[in-house]
Amino acid sequence: MNIVQNYINARGRRIMKFSAKFAGFLQASALALYVGLFAIVVQRAQLWAQANKVMLGPATGITLFLLAFVVSALICGSLAFGYPAFLFFSNKKGAAVRTVLWNIAWLLVFLGAFLLSNIIYPYR
Repeated sequence: MNIVQNYINARGRRIMKFSAKFAGFLQASALALYVGLFAIVVQRAQLWAQANKVMLGPATGITLFLLAFVVSALICGSLAFGYPAFLFFSNKKGAAVRTVLWNIAWLLVFLGAFLLSNIIYPYR
C-alpha cells in the first residue's frame, strides 16, 4: 500500500487515505513539535520573569501550572487520538489500533533520538 492514496468518495470529493505507519509518523511529529515548542516557551517565560523580577503567588503558580497541564493534555490527546477516533467510528477499528501503535513506535524513536543527541551534544 502506498503511503498516501487518493480516492473519490460518493459525493465526488477527493479524500486522502494515509497508511497507519505514515499517519502515526505525522501524529508523533506533531506531538514532538508541540512538546518542544511548549518547553521553549515556558523556558523563555521563566527567563523573562526572572529578568524582570516578576513574582507569582503560590495560588497563581499552581493555577497556571494546572491550566497549562489541562490545555496541553487536550492538545496532545487531540493530536494522538483524533485520526484514530475518526477511523474507529468509520468502522475501521484495525486501522485505528495500528495507527495508535505506530504513533507510539514513532514517539519512542523520537525519544531515543532526543536522548542520543543529548548524550552526544550535552547541554553546557
